[in-house]
Amino acid sequence: MPKIVDHETKKQEIIEKSKIVFAKRGYHNTNISHISEKCGMGRTTIYQYFKNKDEIFYYTVGSSLEEIQTQIEVIAADDKLTSIEKIKEIVEQLTNGQKNNNSIVLLLEIWLVLKRERNETLEKLKEYTQELKKTIEILVKEAINEKEIKPIDSKSLAETIYTFIETFTLQRNSVNLDTRVKTESLDLLIDGLRV
Repeated sequence: MPKIVDHETKKQEIIEKSKIVFAKRGYHNTNISHISEKCGMGRTTIYQYFKNKDEIFYYTVGSSLEEIQTQIEVIAADDKLTSIEKIKEIVEQLTNGQKNNNSIVLLLEIWLVLKRERNETLEKLKEYTQELKKTIEILVKEAINEKEIKPIDSKSLAETIYTFIETFTLQRNSVNLDTRVKTESLDLLIDGLRV
């Protein structure tokens, strides 16, 4: 009797193992052979689930970004925190709270890939990163409306905070940084906007 394979379960298994491969090797240094080896299956089997490396990367990073977005939504919905505390907690989670998490490494990888090249699959991933910016902008607007911070262009401040997270993530993986000092610097910047 033939072995029955749950297609979606196997696809998720490939995605989870691909996170490790892409986080370790990066997008450009990964090929289907690396992924198939990590998954313990042949390349032809991988092609039964995905068209190519770009599609695997899309689903892998998409899955990671969904995890990050879920964490951010939990923070944003926490009624015990002020808007400023929510922003600081999001920055903390994205810069310090996930040091050993493949999701943040993959977030870094997508930033790098999207800055270097363009293709249809990778362009779709930009939508995920835009959600983070939107969440930060909403929290900045709430902080202004609640008179926690001075009136300021919320879009510009959200972009500044997002750029900090992006830059910090890039630096964290390339140079030895004291992560707490960097985060405290952004906290001082945000606190300087208080009313």
